[in-house]
Amino acid sequence: MTDRHDVVIVGGGHNGLVAATYLAKAGLSVLLLEKNDTLGGATNSSQPFDGVDVRLSRYSYLVSLLPKLIIDELGLPIRLLRRRVQSYTPVDRDGTPTGLLVDDGDPAGTAASFRRVSGSETEYQRWQDFYRMTADVARKVFPTMTAPLRTRDEM
Repeated sequence: MTDRHDVVIVGGGHNGLVAATYLAKAGLSVLLLEKNDTLGGATNSSQPFDGVDVRLSRYSYLVSLLPKLIIDELGLPIRLLRRRVQSYTPVDRDGTPTGLLVDDGDPAGTAASFRRVSGSETEYQRWQDFYRMTADVARKVFPTMTAPLRTRDEM
């Protein structure tokens, strides 16, 4: 290791690792500093409860947002897969433990879960409307993540 570097990156999360790799591939001397024992930042799992042998994701879904362009350019040996269950949110409804299960493979079950948790026939439809709107925005914005910033009018 030298005493001088072209670039110092503070933080070995997924963004820091990608930046460090691109800069090193460009021929620069890069020093990456990370305070934790492991790299990956929010993409890591952790054991949050003493005495409970379970590891929980700390936003590891962020890995699924990694653009294919970056995977290809950096020659990363990973394949991203979609999971069937999007989320499960535990809920205590009137003293009865239940939960909201969002399952891509079972729209009827997801609708029933929304009804059970919300007590409403319309919440599932509202959630679908919101999800469609969010997906539309994502389709327009996501390609800009690996390109020069666009103006508001261009977006």
